[in-house]
Amino acid sequence: MPMILRLRSSARFFFCFLAALLLLGGSAAVAVPPTLTEVPGDELKNTYKAGNNVTFRLSYKDPDGDRIKKAQFIDESGGASQDYKTLEGGTADTGQTIVWEVRGGFDKGGHKGYFLVTNSVGEEVRFPEDPDRRYTFTVASVADKWIVTGIGVLVGLLFIPFLIYLIARSANKRGNPSSAARIGLLIGIFAALAIFIYEFIGVYDPLILAMGGVAALALFIIVLTRR
Repeated sequence: MPMILRLRSSARFFFCFLAALLLLGGSAAVAVPPTLTEVPGDELKNTYKAGNNVTFRLSYKDPDGDRIKKAQFIDESGGASQDYKTLEGGTADTGQTIVWEVRGGFDKGGHKGYFLVTNSVGEEVRFPEDPDRRYTFTVASVADKWIVTGIGVLVGLLFIPFLIYLIARSANKRGNPSSAARIGLLIGIFAALAIFIYEFIGVYDPLILAMGGVAALALFIIVLTRR
């Protein structure tokens, strides 16, 4: 009889121990860390205008509902760290948008850094998630870009046609140098368009870039059809 009681006691202990393990394992499986991702349709940009306010938005979600305690953008390019300004949306478990607003923007040049959020229980989540990666962007002066574009347009519409004219004239004195100059002008138009798109992509909306492309195409047709 004592042997049977000891076996029953051991069996109860074993089942209690197994149940505790299952409960711990279940709770560990349910626990999900918070996430920090870009907002669909409002992704972080690669280029910002110098002197303008800069706004960052990231989506924070914690299935456990732990609220945000601290959220910063860590600028590793010599600038000061930026604390978040407002929260948009519902609650942490349903998803919130963290908004950083930098008055006056950043200094001109390249910048890199990362976003770090700490919640009320001390959990940290960052963006980019990989600790070896950084969010990089450029702050550019629109005036400087227009100067570069203006020089590129002058080179494309004046220097390139003139250079091709001289080359065609020296290579074949009996040929038609005006045709060569026209070809050079067509090449220069596309070169000027390429410079415009390169300088202002990420600065202006795609509609502005498309308008520049239409203007270049119209000029191309005029030059091509002119006798």
